[in-house]
Amino acid sequence: MKALTGRVKNLIFKFDLSSKVVLTEKHPFTLDYESGSYRQKELVKIIKDSVIHFALTPEEIKKWKDTNDFGEMERKAWDRISKAHKYSKGDYGELLLYLMLTVFFPTEKFVTKVRLRSSKKDQIKGFDCAHFTVENEQVYLWLGEAKFHNNFSNAISGAMSSIEEHCEFDYLNDEISILSSNIEINEAFTHYETLNTILNGGVSLDKIKIKIPVLLTYDSALLKKHTNIEDAAFIEKMEKDFIKKFKNIDDRKPSLNPNIEVIFMVIPFESVTSIKDQLEVLEEVLR
Repeated sequence: MKALTGRVKNLIFKFDLSSKVVLTEKHPFTLDYESGSYRQKELVKIIKDSVIHFALTPEEIKKWKDTNDFGEMERKAWDRISKAHKYSKGDYGELLLYLMLTVFFPTEKFVTKVRLRSSKKDQIKGFDCAHFTVENEQVYLWLGEAKFHNNFSNAISGAMSSIEEHCEFDYLNDEISILSSNIEINEAFTHYETLNTILNGGVSLDKIKIKIPVLLTYDSALLKKHTNIEDAAFIEKMEKDFIKKFKNIDDRKPSLNPNIEVIFMVIPFESVTSIKDQLEVLEEVLR
């Protein structure tokens, strides 16, 4: 995962808007350019290479590494990706969300949710990920949403609807119940007892600290008009575009309990459809 993390950091960059808006809950990102082209093809490769870490448990990865059966490890990981149509399944967005959380925040996965899928054509039920962090001795659950869309309005509408539904008491209680019985233990998991106490110790939902990272993507015509993320014209136009998107988010943010914090990650692409098409081709070969 270390090499993959390095590749992500050399491809995806946090866009600096600190002098324009408060970025506590909103995080803009862009890809780098290479030879004048926005590096979407490299993103496809990185998403492909992240499937093993996304779809397998630490124990499963260790088992196949110990037997040098790397081909079977990759096949098993891809076999857990939904067989639903590429435009309706959420796995590709969930893979990108996994990368963003692991690299930029960073968080640790404690349940491989794709493993809990009841049918290969089903979407992941509930939140799209189950990660956690320990910050100043306080454990935070990161229960995310991925909206890998080509239209920002559709992405934000879908995200707000999901957040409101998933943060209702009964729904969230059921989600915690499912996660609590599926915590993955591995040799490096130093916070198992603390996390287990929170999920299985009868702690009130009102006292569990929860962060909801929301990945929002969209197609941007601006990207094809530029060739360098350091170009002044590119920076100026992207600033205006991100600020407009953030205003849309602020206008529609739901009211949630004080223990729940929502964090938005916004990434523009030249073509989300193109990314999904390329991933589907790879999936057919590697499954």
